[in-house]
Amino acid sequence: MCFGKPKAPNIVYQGPSADDVAASNTALDEFRATTAANTAAFQTSINNQITAAQTSTQSLMDQLADTKAAGVDNIVNDAPYAVTTEDNVTPEDAQTTAAISKKKKKPSTLKISAGGLSASTGTGVNYGV
Repeated sequence: MCFGKPKAPNIVYQGPSADDVAASNTALDEFRATTAANTAAFQTSINNQITAAQTSTQSLMDQLADTKAAGVDNIVNDAPYAVTTEDNVTPEDAQTTAAISKKKKKPSTLKISAGGLSASTGTGVNYGV
């Protein structure tokens, strides 16, 4: 039963319409504009933070220079909560540490009596029957 010569199918590519392409391009343009605006705002914020940090650092350096010019040479030891070390500590005054001792463990209270088992065949072995 032959119905004649087979005919090749007609293949037609149907891509996105011109409206779909225009909508995609519009969305991409909006994304580019939003990204550029966000990047510019972030860069401005970072620059402001860097400027504020540089100003604060310069202020601290000026205070340190004024303190040094005022004749305070050892500002660390003159601070109210200075951390210092002393050279003239006697062995009696020195703080020492002791070796860590191991904890004493209580003896075990579990006792297994061998006399409680009867000496017969199969004692202590569980086999399913």
